[in-house]
Amino acid sequence: MTSLYFLCLCGLKIGFKLKQYYKITIHFFKINYLRKLFLLLFAGFSQWIMSCEIYAQGNMHLGPLKIHPLFTIGESYDDNIFDMPDDEVSDLITTYSPGLSLSVPIRRLKAEANVSYLANFSEYRENPDQSHLDQYLNSSFEVAFPRGLSILLKNRFEDTEQPQTFDLIYGELIQRTRRETNDFLTTVILPQYFARFDAEVSYSNFDNQYEEFEDSNYNEQEIGTRLAYKLLTKLDTFTEFNIGKTVYDTGLISNSVFYESLAGVRFKETAKTTGIFKIGYRIRDYEDEDFEQFRGVVLSLESKTRLTALTNFSILLRRSQEEALFTPDRNFYELNSLYVTLGRRLTNKIDVNVSNYYQILDFPATRTGEDEVEIFTLGFRVALDYKIQKWLSANLSYWYEDRSSSEDLGRKKNVITFTIGAAF
Repeated sequence: MTSLYFLCLCGLKIGFKLKQYYKITIHFFKINYLRKLFLLLFAGFSQWIMSCEIYAQGNMHLGPLKIHPLFTIGESYDDNIFDMPDDEVSDLITTYSPGLSLSVPIRRLKAEANVSYLANFSEYRENPDQSHLDQYLNSSFEVAFPRGLSILLKNRFEDTEQPQTFDLIYGELIQRTRRETNDFLTTVILPQYFARFDAEVSYSNFDNQYEEFEDSNYNEQEIGTRLAYKLLTKLDTFTEFNIGKTVYDTGLISNSVFYESLAGVRFKETAKTTGIFKIGYRIRDYEDEDFEQFRGVVLSLESKTRLTALTNFSILLRRSQEEALFTPDRNFYELNSLYVTLGRRLTNKIDVNVSNYYQILDFPATRTGEDEVEIFTLGFRVALDYKIQKWLSANLSYWYEDRSSSEDLGRKKNVITFTIGAAF
């Protein structure tokens, strides 16, 4: 218990201090010679790790505490950094990403606690005013009790910058702003009192704060239940019911309550194919009568197939309703998407993944006589992963995306990225 208390206390202290240290950190890394000093110190640290006996074990230990440092550096070329329909601006972006993960098992409780931190320093070559720092802090605690009862607590804090981007609805360039989010989730898997039944209850709390767009700050809470029944050896059926509330800091965007009821199946058709399908109905009621109420069907289908020992194929189909931020007169949009991915292991150290996706975003009309805004997106991505050593890997990827809009505000985007990273 002492180790758990100490780890949780450290995680809380780090979370509370992130905001305080942010301005100091960003100033530190804007100074060129100090950034080089940081990279030099990390290189020396990596050499020390490789010279240690613990390196062969894949991680470092401090008693029961496991320590996993990591570092990646990536170079990207983006031919349209502002997502403009014309007058595109391209740039070369260098990203430095140091991180650290800590985990400790608590054997007496059959539990494990984890804390991890990652920073992304993005440096723009031709547009230095776009350079920024993103930070991520994750923590989790999982404990298992007799008779199948288990509890999982997870928290993710992000301090990121929303870049300048072109808005496809109103046809204007939205200024960049910093955003802080905190996403807390707890899931309780109930004891298996009956042979064929499983049940779980979950609660989530998501807090979103913008530095500039304070009218869009909001908090969303959700409570969900799930009941599963093993119908056949390879087929489970389940039902879900979720209820939540979204509250904004100001009255510019209406608060709302949503209800969602789902039913589905989880299947393992063959030894090579697994999947899950669910369909349901969602209702979102807005307090402000001027906001259009949402009633609609939501569904998702995810299937993974192992075609051969070296080849995998997956498909994801989804229809949902999402909140539209920065658009108080278009409070939500309907999302229909399809993702298809093919993965292939070329050698023992080289993997390649190719994916295609299609999305349709449908924003409702805000006034009588106005047309809906529909945005169609076609995307393609190919990535090559090379496992150089157990601790060292490289990635080369190409991403293409083409968006077309009913308002003739579409855009195209090409991004090429090369990343090399070390994880211990």
